[in-house]
Amino acid sequence: MMRTMRMRPGVGGAAGFGERGYAVMGAMSRLPIVLAVLALQTVVVAADDGVEATAIVERALERAAAQRESGMALDFEYTTAGVFESLDRDGNVTRTETARRFRYALEGHLYAEVVERDGKLLDGDDARAERERKAEFLREVRRHAARGARYEPEEMSVDFDRELMARYDVRLAGSEEVRGHACWVIAFEPRDGRLPDRRRIDKALNRSTGRIWIAQDDYGVVRVDFTMQRPFRWVLGLVGTLRHATGQFDFQRLEPGLWMPVVSRIEFDVRLFFGIKSMRSRIRSEWLEHRPAGATAGLP
Repeated sequence: MMRTMRMRPGVGGAAGFGERGYAVMGAMSRLPIVLAVLALQTVVVAADDGVEATAIVERALERAAAQRESGMALDFEYTTAGVFESLDRDGNVTRTETARRFRYALEGHLYAEVVERDGKLLDGDDARAERERKAEFLREVRRHAARGARYEPEEMSVDFDRELMARYDVRLAGSEEVRGHACWVIAFEPRDGRLPDRRRIDKALNRSTGRIWIAQDDYGVVRVDFTMQRPFRWVLGLVGTLRHATGQFDFQRLEPGLWMPVVSRIEFDVRLFFGIKSMRSRIRSEWLEHRPAGATAGLP
């Protein structure tokens, strides 16, 4: 449901994400924004009951926006592994599929290329389909660029930004340590009244409550969990109802000013064809490693 809280991304969430070069001049052009990210880390609000949840979230949003504008995430390549499990009504696993992806900068996006399925390198029809998917991605990016628009390849991806958080009321629920990071815990729930409803993912977001763990030293998002409280129906080729969804997204600071996903878990229950067919699934994604862009000659 979510990318990636793009666990946006992409989710691929922020992930369906020519090749971008990383020359010295390119890195220097982003230096002022990188310094702005680091500057956000120098002023820390004291963690006590008087801290305003909205102030913490605002600082976290500023930090996330500075990271996106800096393009730092595109200076690295990532290897990720995913597991998709089909479940029966009792929650027992009936089928398991795995995939490994290589994520790298492509036309200003973080592109996720499938390199393995079920432990085997792609070949034959699978490899051809993956090449065609990449070619279609490039065509769309360039077509949008020609008319001055940015291509958003993942309709279901979610960014931690003001558009997302404007739909929620927030409160400070306490503080906890997560993987060595002292965090504020911010609870969120949908506001009353009309909420954004441009994309299918908005329907799920508008029905979800949860918590965000925000690092007290630099306002990075360390963890997000959510539960969708009410089902919704959609019609897009199929008539379906998303009955229930839960998820957790964990992030890690890889470099100063750069927070990226480390692991995500989502479970959802869908009814298709007016309830005739049921699909209950669980998805886990893990970011295994990162390295400077261009450190490898080819795909792993």
